[in-house]
This record gives sequence, structure tokens and C-alpha cells, in this order.
Amino acid sequence: MKNICIIGSGSWGVALSIHLANLGHNIKIWSFTEEEKNLINIEHKCKFLPNAVIPENVYCTNSVEEAIEGTDIILHVTPSKFTRETVKKYKEYVTNQIIVICSKGFEKETLKTLDEVMEEELPNSKLAVLSGPSHAEEVSLYVPTALVVASRNKEVRNLIQEEFMSETLRIYTCEDVRGVELRSEHLKI
Repeated sequence: MKNICIIGSGSWGVALSIHLANLGHNIKIWSFTEEEKNLINIEHKCKFLPNAVIPENVYCTNSVEEAIEGTDIILHVTPSKFTRETVKKYKEYVTNQIIVICSKGFEKETLKTLDEVMEEELPNSKLAVLSGPSHAEEVSLYVPTALVVASRNKEVRNLIQEEFMSETLRIYTCEDVRGVELRSEHLKI
């Protein structure tokens, strides 16, 4: 089992945390709000997923350093407009973790894809992109669905597939990072 950090406590980040925690992984979520942190840690709920229950092995913190410390994989799950700003907050704590971009869209000011932003901020990191078709509510409630993980690094994409796949969530792999990022129904600026 892996120690996984999820940067972002919105519906997609929490849905992924529920799925991964139920597979036995240790999950730390970073949230920028005290309210969301307390809701996750005390009530095991997410305001965006009212029917979901967050497992006990999910811990939320407002400290990005605490969230990343000792992890094997970082899932970046913030809105695209906050990607660079958020990466700048945590990049000093990244060592050799795999970074999986779970956000969609472009950086508005530069029109760069999120993997380009990540490569600029964290050069030489092991990057992957994880995308649907999927909905956070469905993943959090174990409705069968499928995702694609794309990485230029075969070992990275195979590890994510192996660690994230379950009976209700199929993970397919490919090399086409840009293609997975740019599927038209996923674009947001």
C-alpha cells in the first residue's frame, strides 16, 4: 500500500481519497480551508458529496508540508486557474514522488496545459495525468466507471494502474499525455 497526498479537498479530490483509502492506501488531503479540514476529519463528510462517507484512513490538513511529507504519490486536484500558484506552495517539499495531475484545463494567462505548468515548476519530476469519463459522485459511491492514466514513463503509468484499479474502477493506460489532457469535453480555463 502507498502513502498518497491529495492536493485539493473538492469533490474530485475527496472522491479519489475515498476510492484509494478503501483500497488500503494511507491518504492525506491538503485543504486550504479550516472548515473543509474539520468536516473531513471530524464528520468524515465532504460538502460537495453529501451521500459519501470518508473512510477513517483519510486525514486532512491545512499544512501542505504535512500533507506531502512521507508520501509516495501526489495527486494534484485543484482548479486549473490555481495550479501554478498551488504548485509554488508545495514544490519545495516534493522529493521523488510521482505527481498525478487530476485537474483539467489550461493556465488562463499562458494557455499552457497543466503538464506544461507542472514541468516548468517541477522539472524532471515523474508526471502522469488521470482523467475520465467519470463523475466524482459516482466514484465516491462505487458506481463502476473507467479512467485513463497517461504518462510518458511506462513505469509510472503501470504503477498508477496497479495501485488505483479496483472491481468498480478500471484504469487504462496510454502514453498520450496531451491527448488525455485535451479531450474537448474536459476543457476548462
